[in-house]
Parts: sequence; structure tokens; C-alpha cells
Amino acid sequence: MLTPRNYLSFSQMTLFEMSPEKYLEKYVYGKRERISRNMSYGSQMAKGLEAEEATGDPLLDLVMARLPKFELMDKPIEAILPVRGGLTACINAAESETTSGKEPEVIHLLAKPDTAKADYTAFKEYKTSVRKWTQKMADDSGQITFYATTIWLAKGFIPQDIELVDAVVEYDPDGRLRPTGDIWRFQTKRTMVDIIKMTGRMKKAWAGIKELCKNELL
Repeated sequence: MLTPRNYLSFSQMTLFEMSPEKYLEKYVYGKRERISRNMSYGSQMAKGLEAEEATGDPLLDLVMARLPKFELMDKPIEAILPVRGGLTACINAAESETTSGKEPEVIHLLAKPDTAKADYTAFKEYKTSVRKWTQKMADDSGQITFYATTIWLAKGFIPQDIELVDAVVEYDPDGRLRPTGDIWRFQTKRTMVDIIKMTGRMKKAWAGIKELCKNELL
């Protein structure tokens, strides 16, 4: 399989959709992607939460302690999406692998919710943002839909307890980011219609990535 990764993640999918050229730069040629200060700050918080260690920033550490958490922190979950077929093929993916006589073409998916219950019936995604998130932004979040779809494929159910948690930050007089102390929580749902649409988006992106890499490398 001619792809830089043997799996599809949300970050891969969205970067390819945004710019195939930037996808090649990052995943094929290893060019480091420029990230904003806000993204860097969010990454600092994510690493501290995953390692369960203080970051050295007292204000950030205080916010981290106040975030709602489940048993699992930033633990990957994997699933298989059949390339051909609709809903039935997804539901019967495991059976089709063992009874068809040949391995069907599949996409390996990888998702990493910020925190999830041990059985993945619930998960939360954290955001740090200067601009406050809204309920509509949470409901429209492709990242949350990607995670819910991966869980559905892996576990056979759509989590009914999904929450986006926004830790609002601001710039201090020196231009450095700091938490405001405000934490906003948005409950959101995903339906089977959302799941079906996302599987189509995943398949389209994976096919595009394969074609892009084939044309670039062969």
C-alpha cells in the first residue's frame, strides 16, 4: 500500500483535504508543519494530561486539574473500515474477512480521544482557544464525528455521552498565552446519518491520499 502511514487519522484526513501539497510535505518528505501559539499551548496541555504530570505553568496546571476526566487519557482506539460496500459491509467487516476467501480492501483508522471511559461509551475532547467555542461548533466538529465513527466501527455502538470541553485562553500584555480560568462544556450527539457521511468522507480521503502518493512516488 503506497501511503506514508498504514492508517488514517483525523489530522491526516483534514490536512489532505485542505492541501494535498502540504500533506506531501509533512507525511512524505517530513517537513515540519508550522503551528500557531494556540496549537502549541494546547499540545503542552495535552502532553501534561497524558503523562499526568505538571507542566511547570501554575495557571495551566490549575486548569488541567479542573478538567473533567474519565479512566483513559489520550489512549488510541483502532478500527477497520471496508473500502467497498455500505453500512452492512461495515457492520459485517470481521465476518467478511474470515468467510470471503480473500482479504477485502480496508482502511485502518486511528483515533485518540483526549479522555474516554474504559468501554468507550463516553468520551471528551479538550480545546484551548482564544475564541470561545459554541454549541454549533461542537455539533459540527468533524474531529468528534471521526472519533465517534471509529468507536462505532470498533465497538458496534455510537457513544451517547460526548462532550467538548473548552478551556478559554487569552494573550497577556507580553503576547504570551495564559488561561482565563473559564471552562465551557458542550454536550453533543452524533447520529447514524453522521456516521455514514463520515465513512464516505474517510473513503474519499484515503483514495485521494493513495492516488496522490502513487503519482508523486512512482
